[in-house]
Amino acid sequence: MATEELGPFQDIWDAWQEAHDEVTRKPLSHFRRATDIQFDELEEHLAAGDTEAAAREMVDIVSIALNTMRWLGLTPEEIGEIARARAEHRMKGQAHQILAKYQERYGI
Repeated sequence: MATEELGPFQDIWDAWQEAHDEVTRKPLSHFRRATDIQFDELEEHLAAGDTEAAAREMVDIVSIALNTMRWLGLTPEEIGEIARARAEHRMKGQAHQILAKYQERYGI
């Protein structure tokens, strides 16, 4: 492992390295469907009152997000840079406005 750019998520990135070629050949729809499946499982765990299992499903969703970035051809260093920039320029000090936008535009 050459880098720790992804912090606690670096191990997830590294675990999927063995399937890199297969992951990058998947269509984008694969990642959307995989996320839907994980959210369904998350809801099942929450309905059963199992927050620990629900948290594991959220880690799986992070894994899907990282693999989508892998699919985009990004490296851990690039992902780290993009995440820091996005937080600084899009999210920091704007969380309430982002929530309001989703409420207004999408009703959520």
